[in-house]
Amino acid sequence: MTPQIALSIAGSDSGGGAGIQADLKVFAALRVYGTSVVTAATAQNTWGVQDVYPMPGNVVSAQLNSLLDDLPPAATKTGMLATAEVGAAVLAKARAGLLPNLVVDPVLSSSSGRRLGVVGAIERLLPYALVATPNCEEASALVGWPVTTPAEMAGAAGQLAAGGPKFVVVTGGDLVAGDEAVDAVWTEAGTRFLRYPRIHTRNTHGTGCTFSAAIAARLALGDQVLDALEFAKEYVARALAGARDWKLGAGTGPLDHLDWKAI
Repeated sequence: MTPQIALSIAGSDSGGGAGIQADLKVFAALRVYGTSVVTAATAQNTWGVQDVYPMPGNVVSAQLNSLLDDLPPAATKTGMLATAEVGAAVLAKARAGLLPNLVVDPVLSSSSGRRLGVVGAIERLLPYALVATPNCEEASALVGWPVTTPAEMAGAAGQLAAGGPKFVVVTGGDLVAGDEAVDAVWTEAGTRFLRYPRIHTRNTHGTGCTFSAAIAARLALGDQVLDALEFAKEYVARALAGARDWKLGAGTGPLDHLDWKAI
């Protein structure tokens, strides 16, 4: 049977734990065919991001044109949009309705603090998103006030949803308090919370990319949004647990995207 296509529009992570590389691993693990548009090349490892080399906007447009002409996706996710020009290239295709089931992961900075994305580019893309998946820091940058508790996460999700996305998930895995990783989900029917036991591990690099890619993959397979969110939440937990004892690099290591622990 011909697989469904999921498209990742994101930066390249030379360390392989996040960005395009993580997205393609997730797509393969969840049995969808992954295509990609590279928005930036990065020099990074488990210690952090050492440098960022954004793609010119016309190069991003050329990649999009090539794929959309021949391999149109059933679902799309965006990650790092490193410049306004890159954001504009993606926005043009979203406005034209060519990026279905759009999942916007508003990558704005690395875990080591390196600035990676442009807030304005994300804000302009949000009206075309089916799902937006900011973490607390990203939500804070987008709404303009600190998001540090589940109640604030719910409030931020509602505020962001007013900008257009049909579903907003503010992820709380980066909050250190509690034995659960809690995400706040805004829907037209109200706010709900996704909860899962917290996985204690230093290997958390790429959790946001993994979560949004899993959502896109399940949307490509035909899931309803809330089913896709619940699946992605559990998938990330399994990937964290699988890599808990890995010693790849000296810093924050990657996830077990391919469920190697089961082999």
